[in-house]
Amino acid sequence: MSIENNRIVNTFVELSRIDGISCKERLVADHLIKIWGDLSVNLTEDAAGEKFGGDTGNLYGFIPGTGIKKDDEPVLFCAHMDTVSPGLDKKVILHDDGRITSDGTTVLGADDRAALTCIYEAYRKLLEEGLDHPPIELLFTPAEETYGLGADAFDYSLIKSKKAFVPDSSGDFGVYSSQEPTLIYFEIEVSGRSAHAGFEPENGINALAIAAQAVSKIKQGWTNDHTTLNFGTIRGGTVSNAVPSAVTLTGEVRSSVHEEALSTVANIKKVFEAEASSLGGNIRINSAPKIFTYRIDSESESLRLYEKALAALSLKPIPKKSFGGSDNNILKRRGIDGLCIFNAMHDIHTVNEYTTVDELQKTTELIKLLMS
Repeated sequence: MSIENNRIVNTFVELSRIDGISCKERLVADHLIKIWGDLSVNLTEDAAGEKFGGDTGNLYGFIPGTGIKKDDEPVLFCAHMDTVSPGLDKKVILHDDGRITSDGTTVLGADDRAALTCIYEAYRKLLEEGLDHPPIELLFTPAEETYGLGADAFDYSLIKSKKAFVPDSSGDFGVYSSQEPTLIYFEIEVSGRSAHAGFEPENGINALAIAAQAVSKIKQGWTNDHTTLNFGTIRGGTVSNAVPSAVTLTGEVRSSVHEEALSTVANIKKVFEAEASSLGGNIRINSAPKIFTYRIDSESESLRLYEKALAALSLKPIPKKSFGGSDNNILKRRGIDGLCIFNAMHDIHTVNEYTTVDELQKTTELIKLLMS
């Protein structure tokens, strides 16, 4: 392994080991402020975390352009600081074949610490090689894994860039998200009437039965080729010998067609209302879009630059329809020509997550090209 590879790996391992699950990214932010400060880049923090109960705000940095490119249009690089759970007390293992994993009890955190690593190392290489570059903006967000709460709370009047790169797409090297979905979170409260289950069950209205009948009539998973629906949690009742008077369900709808997401939620409400009415109960549904769908068109300047950078590596971009969502959903809604691009991460959101030394190196080189 070369000295350069060792440095990139060391930066990743150091970042990956830091605890920073969603809304608890304080240590990650402090580390980023320090290492970027070592490169004379000042990261300022906003108060976004206070808006959603987190302990960390967004980190923003501006790097003036240099040389013949100092007056070029600026470019934004965005990555998130949080990981999903289980993500505390992570152990990082470097294998002989170049794979990097956790010890199998937690996620690795390559999502998105690999992106944080490669953005940092790419800029460090720019400095060392004395390459001219346009103005560069940095945005490191908290709580991306909880529907982009951090990015959504950022003040975009600070952003000067019209184009952006968000390394947060998994797959083959060169992949990018050609679309990402609208995601609507919903919570349904089903109300019935309590009664003793042994003495007078006929006097109760079973909220759980209402919920069960409604759910059984709603298709879950892929409802068509561009929409998914999932009931994720159900809670309610008090004891086993009482007819449950209240049950709450939560879930989400994702669709690459915004109107389809809205109509799917409307149908869920209709079915639950019908079942509640037939059994004498009531329902209340709360729902809200968390992110909004977008598509990348052929006129995207960010896509053109991505193609050019990949061509320098003798590669081509690989479009992928994503149903994951990312901070790029937020950037696009704020009028920024963002592109969610390859990040060196695989089997994300599982304890089998991994990255590789080779991909960390190649991604660093790719981002350096995008910067310069």
